[in-house]
Amino acid sequence: MSNSARWAIVTILAIVGVLAIVVAVIYAFVGIHSLPSFIPGKHAVNGHYHKRAALSGVIGIVLLALSGVVAFRGRRGVGTPASSEVATPASSEV
Repeated sequence: MSNSARWAIVTILAIVGVLAIVVAVIYAFVGIHSLPSFIPGKHAVNGHYHKRAALSGVIGIVLLALSGVVAFRGRRGVGTPASSEVATPASSEV
């Protein structure tokens, strides 16, 4: 995978992960009748959506972790592996 494609994937995963965490915070702390129009789920119930908040929070954390794994796995593969080093024989001249 090319370096630019990897960073595009990392960026997309990170943005979607942060958005999922923002939605989790909105679900957790905003009342049901006060939810913004872009968030689904306005029912005639009092309270907050704790299950939806927890689920979107977990999804956000998983996406951010996956973004980190993809970013650092690509970074590790950039260097040369230790087994490919060429050993030079020691000279026994006195």
